[in-house]
Amino acid sequence: MRPSLINEIRVPGARDVGPAPGVGWIVTEPATSTVRLLDHDLRTAGRVPVPICLRAAASPSFVAVGDQQEVVVLDHAGGVRWRRSFGKSPRFHLDRDGVLWVHVAAAQQLLAVDAATGEEIDRRALAGPEFAWFIHRPAIARTGLVLLSPDPSPGVLIGLTGGRIDLRALRGDDLADLSPSGARYLTADTEGFFSIRDVATESVLVHRHLGDLPDLPPELADGQVDSWTLFLTEELVLVSLWSGDASEHLLLSAHSLRCRSRVRYPGGGAGSIVGGERPGRWLTRDRAGDLLRLWRLDGDLDDGPLPGQIALL
Repeated sequence: MRPSLINEIRVPGARDVGPAPGVGWIVTEPATSTVRLLDHDLRTAGRVPVPICLRAAASPSFVAVGDQQEVVVLDHAGGVRWRRSFGKSPRFHLDRDGVLWVHVAAAQQLLAVDAATGEEIDRRALAGPEFAWFIHRPAIARTGLVLLSPDPSPGVLIGLTGGRIDLRALRGDDLADLSPSGARYLTADTEGFFSIRDVATESVLVHRHLGDLPDLPPELADGQVDSWTLFLTEELVLVSLWSGDASEHLLLSAHSLRCRSRVRYPGGGAGSIVGGERPGRWLTRDRAGDLLRLWRLDGDLDDGPLPGQIALL
């Protein structure tokens, strides 16, 4: 399958690139102490001067930036709304509802904070390693929290109910993504094992190893799964892996994990992948790290037409 290029942008000095709920994506530019907001078509929606620039998150109203101790919340014009020290290495996420979620591994706690005022809404004990990230899907009220560790770690669905943090641990280690509807979740580990599970029941719908994926090209059976595996649509999973010294992207059935197609980029070169909010679209980042490209599904897969009449635009 040869995807269509929607747009591309070069961001010199880009460090981290991540999804931003209701915005598109956020890019940190430490050399200029700014973060760049990109819309869903990969156009620059704003550049915000920030006092620190190690990590960042964004929502339609706010930008949050942090370092090894502190989190600062600003408006999109760069005005500081508040700042606070949370202890060692806070990981954070801004949701569409104006909540800043902060996981503080040193204190083994998860906090919900009003992004506008900095007032704490609630906190809950939540053990987990220092490294964590958040998964957001617009169709569901809860957010996925991935707790990274040298050992497998379960994911957690987090949300607010009546002003109190509601936690729901998910069975299966190494949470990778939630489906666009929020009905299923995907796990993927560095050993090459994948599973798709039902969120309501946590039952395993399919579980396979990379080397056993039906219709996988034989030369890729010994590949190494890269750090990003995601639901591209309700029907397709996008997998990044290394084979030899080259990066390959594959499209798998989101029901059977059968290999549906290789992704053949015009001009070659796969790079790393970053998901987004709109089904059927994804970013790639080149090896140098400063060229971002936005793609969408187009044309037939290797084994036939694209599944269903999914809304790709």
